[in-house]
Amino acid sequence: MKRLGLTSLLLMVGGGGLYYADHSGWWGRFQVDMTENFHTTMEDKGFSVANLLIEGRVNLTREQLKSVLDVDRGQSIFEVDLVTMKSRLESLSWVESAVVERHLPDTLYVRVNERVPLVLWQRKNKLSVVDAQGKILTDNNLSKFKNLLIVVGEDAPRFAPELVAMLEAEQDFGSRVESAKWIGDRRWDLYLKNGVEVRLPEEDMGQAIKRLADAQREAQLMDRDVSAIDLRDPLRIVVQTAPGRAEEYQASFRIQKKI
Repeated sequence: MKRLGLTSLLLMVGGGGLYYADHSGWWGRFQVDMTENFHTTMEDKGFSVANLLIEGRVNLTREQLKSVLDVDRGQSIFEVDLVTMKSRLESLSWVESAVVERHLPDTLYVRVNERVPLVLWQRKNKLSVVDAQGKILTDNNLSKFKNLLIVVGEDAPRFAPELVAMLEAEQDFGSRVESAKWIGDRRWDLYLKNGVEVRLPEEDMGQAIKRLADAQREAQLMDRDVSAIDLRDPLRIVVQTAPGRAEEYQASFRIQKKI
């Protein structure tokens, strides 16, 4: 009975102490103090951030990285929350995936895998850079993306990867294309840099592009005085002539007003 009473007394005292420590805030302050002392010790021992190594940055700006890499030189390297930093990086539109590591004693290593810009998507007279998954990457500072194909249409980014691949397969022809419009949710109209409109079919689009590329190599069809070329008939190429000579193309980066 004496042992049982002593045990009960100890449990009551211990429980009361824990209750006081928790509700008085003492335990929380104790944990904070211990954590701060640990990080201070690590800094004194040389385990502090001296280097931030970043690999894979192409289109990400330094400002975007600074907004998520909340790190101070000299702070304990163990104080950095790697999981949170990785999550913040992957919240950026340009970043598909990221790796964040501590390289002891004093280096934080960051590797980003950026999304690849595919086309410029025009909506309501506004251009945005879009990747192959249709994700909008940015609509600012677009001058560096001026050589990308401009696509128009509500679902244009969804179908753009196939079109871009076929234009790249016929580079001589593809280099002439400035913009493309997704028509009726089924096919493309292309607009060349010299003003010629090319109407592609719903099916066998790659074959149609090859036919036109072959016609260009053999007869310079796209350099003639034409306003439109219709490839929707699989057996022939229908050419619409222009009333006057086409204007010479002036290289520029602009919204496509006519489409």
